[in-house]
Parts: sequence; C-alpha cells; structure tokens
Amino acid sequence: MSDTPLQFVGYAGFLLGSAQRAEYGALFTGRALRRRDFEADREIEAMRWWDLSAPLSGRVSGIDVYLARLTLPAGSR
Repeated sequence: MSDTPLQFVGYAGFLLGSAQRAEYGALFTGRALRRRDFEADREIEAMRWWDLSAPLSGRVSGIDVYLARLTLPAGSR
C-alpha cells in the first residue's frame, strides 16, 4: 500500500462576517501512510491530521468538519 495522489472532490464558497466577505476553498482527499511536517504560509496557518472518525479536540470550525466528512464515500457518511 502507498500514498495516493490527491483527488479533487469539490469546492466551497461562503460569506464571512458582518461584511459578508466572499471566501472560496477547494476540497481534496487522499491517503497518506505517514504524517509529514507542515509549514505555515500566508494561505494556511495550521493543519490537523484526522481520520474522520476519532473525536476532535481543541478549536475546530464546524464547517471544516462538515467539509471533511464530505470526502468520505457516499455510503460511509
């Protein structure tokens, strides 16, 4: 078994805050056999490894959880 290439599964568009600022994001899925280091940049300041079934701790956005679960096969949701 090996890592799989990222697969595009969709995109999201939403409005944030009282100013209703438009934000957009692409959603990808794939399999990683080992964790890799992450370097923050101006696009993303943090990331979290999650198997989509274990409970998440700490500060987590509900929309991020919802979008991540959409990457599961249709019968697994």
